Amino acid sequence: MDTKGSRAQLGRFAWIGLICLASVPAAALDLCDFRTPLTDLTHLFFTAHYTYLDMPDTSAVDVSSGHVSFTFSHIHDEPDRALTLGSTNELSFDHLKLDRVLGDAHLTSRFYVASDAPVYAFAEVRADYGSTLGRSGLELRFGPGYGRLTDVTPLARAVRIQDALLDTLVLSSELSDETLQDIARWIAREAELAGIGELVSRIETAIETESGITLNARSLLEIAGVIRSTDISQHCGWAAQLGLGYELLRRFGTSRQLLLTLSTDFARPFRLDSQVEAHADISRPLVAAAASALSASVRFNRRLSDSTRWVTEYTVQRLKEIDHDPSVGETFEVQLLFDLGRIDLTVSGSLSRGTGMSGWVESLSLAARVDLL
Repeated sequence: MDTKGSRAQLGRFAWIGLICLASVPAAALDLCDFRTPLTDLTHLFFTAHYTYLDMPDTSAVDVSSGHVSFTFSHIHDEPDRALTLGSTNELSFDHLKLDRVLGDAHLTSRFYVASDAPVYAFAEVRADYGSTLGRSGLELRFGPGYGRLTDVTPLARAVRIQDALLDTLVLSSELSDETLQDIARWIAREAELAGIGELVSRIETAIETESGITLNARSLLEIAGVIRSTDISQHCGWAAQLGLGYELLRRFGTSRQLLLTLSTDFARPFRLDSQVEAHADISRPLVAAAASALSASVRFNRRLSDSTRWVTEYTVQRLKEIDHDPSVGETFEVQLLFDLGRIDLTVSGSLSRGTGMSGWVESLSLAARVDLL
């Protein structure tokens, strides 16, 4: 494998991940301590940038360019099987013409040997594509793996309930970890109960038993509101898989190749205000050690306050074909989102480059939306 270039890209990817982790304070209660029998999470993030400039002393539009990007992920995990889908994409435009494409997608099925063991067998279809890369890839893979990603949203909601009651001075101190775990387990079992009324009643009993207080009607409404909130969705864990693959589309050379593949997924929440997610994938032909393909992404989402959110994402793709120089495409993007009541502001900046470009393409935008009525 062309290890020097791949290690350099993975090193940069790892440093960005470490910076994200270092920027988050440690929490007394680890959300990853929670286990739920069913995980079903879907996320979709979308951003768009556009710049237009038409000077009066020029015959044509001077600048008309922009890009759109989105990241999609879906995780469905049961005790004996799991399904994950993921895709990261960026499309750049110049004067209404498609200028650059960069992205990857995968569909993975995992079959666990036992409900309480993280060992599994997998089958996967994976694709990557990019105008800065020599070829697009489409691969079929299978092999063994280890690890599991799980939904920790119920415990995140339990902590949010506690914080809401602390903010309104209903609680004078934090609940014990055991009580928070009990509340989370009831939230995870909501489908087994008669409805949200019974769920709120179970949570009320757990809180009143420990604290010795009686919750009023307003507090019960706050609990129901947190349970129904759509902005609390977090997952945790990791999974790594080593397998064999086969090229459905020729990417490394003139003939289809048998492949050796390695991929990993990682997710980590930090209390209620942040989440980091990462993915990395490497494949190489079994008979051509100098060729390789790498795709990786890391995304960090942190809520700075009730009205401010910070999102950072880095993606990279690298392809080394047989008897060719490597092709690379990279994008680094930062967003600050402000909710100021009747005004919503978004500040975003990005850097992107690919093989053949003389340097980084820089983008900076400020968007505002005003609610007039």
